[in-house]
Amino acid sequence: MTDQQSVSTVTSPPPALATYDEAMAVARALGPRLRARIAEAERLRRLPDATVADLVESGLLGVVKPRRFGGSELGAETLIDVSVELAAQCASTGWVYMLWAAHMWLLGLWPAAAQEEMFADPAIVASSVVSTAGAVERVSGGYRWTGKGFFSSGVDHCQWLTAAIDVRDEAAGAEGRKWFLIPRADFEIIDDWHVIGLRGTGSKTLVVTDAFIPDDRVLDDADIQRGTSPGREINPHPMYGGISQANFTAAMAAPAIGAARGLLAAYADKLRPKAASTTASATTSMARYAAVAAQVDAVHALTLQNARRYSTAPAAEVGPEGRAKCKRDYAYTAQQSRKAANAIYEECGGSGLAESSDLQRIWRDANAAAAHHGLTWDWQADLWTRAAFGLPTPGVVTGA
Repeated sequence: MTDQQSVSTVTSPPPALATYDEAMAVARALGPRLRARIAEAERLRRLPDATVADLVESGLLGVVKPRRFGGSELGAETLIDVSVELAAQCASTGWVYMLWAAHMWLLGLWPAAAQEEMFADPAIVASSVVSTAGAVERVSGGYRWTGKGFFSSGVDHCQWLTAAIDVRDEAAGAEGRKWFLIPRADFEIIDDWHVIGLRGTGSKTLVVTDAFIPDDRVLDDADIQRGTSPGREINPHPMYGGISQANFTAAMAAPAIGAARGLLAAYADKLRPKAASTTASATTSMARYAAVAAQVDAVHALTLQNARRYSTAPAAEVGPEGRAKCKRDYAYTAQQSRKAANAIYEECGGSGLAESSDLQRIWRDANAAAAHHGLTWDWQADLWTRAAFGLPTPGVVTGA
């Protein structure tokens, strides 16, 4: 088991960043510190406490947090680009940041009392589990759950957990997927994150033993997708009326983009001395570098296009094809970023194999960032094609 790492030294509310440009400037300024802590993050297999404090104190975690609780409500585009920028410096930091910041939007969907309790802590961070095991029992006033959750990124530092679980009431029949809000005291962390890439994310297994989750800490996934969850009335910004995939998962592929950009930058340092040469090998390398840079730019633009189109679109007006398209395009973006990183790494030669080389580390991280279940291309491609053809789409809400 592991103990929660404390960020309790943060006692005053972080600043609310006013604009996209301000958020990006803050993210860029963190770059040197994040790069300096990469070795420590890999050794710890979680983010260093100093990095967590930097993210909290900078105000970056609030870019999609409700304004009434000190957030900026800058929207999905800012969330994506800040995640890309941080991941280009340290992919593990970018990954954890992406999830923590997106959770500020998700937490804003719970009833008022739950939000007041959570956001009273200026250092609040929350993680999630969407892959779970164990039985959920309907009881008076809520639910009880005993089970496990897997791959909870950044959980060592979190005060809250959101768990997405498929619930079935034996008396009433299937209830569907629900999101449970669980405080830190109600789960244990298993120190089992020993991996090849994204080592600093601390994406560990959780154990929950007979935890009681009251009804006011439970949301229906269908309500989130339809735009009918109670928190949307509390936080009236159009961002809270958008479909769930374009807000909560808008930046899911951003760490893969950032890792690919980080690898491009590292390779550029290797390529630049040869750029003045007119040899065939230099020309070939420069052409590959340009093609990969264009590939990463293209999928980055696709992600931003979806954010603009769907993140503030009323959920009731977006059908299953639009919801499936978001998932398809995030998966496509992550897989193209992985391919881009692999193409550049092929150019690195033997020097890229050294354990001390940034090239091999970023390459590992880029591939790990595209390995998430939700970014698997074949599954998301099948889901979208079914929606486009008017066929049943499991897990995608069809009604308004």
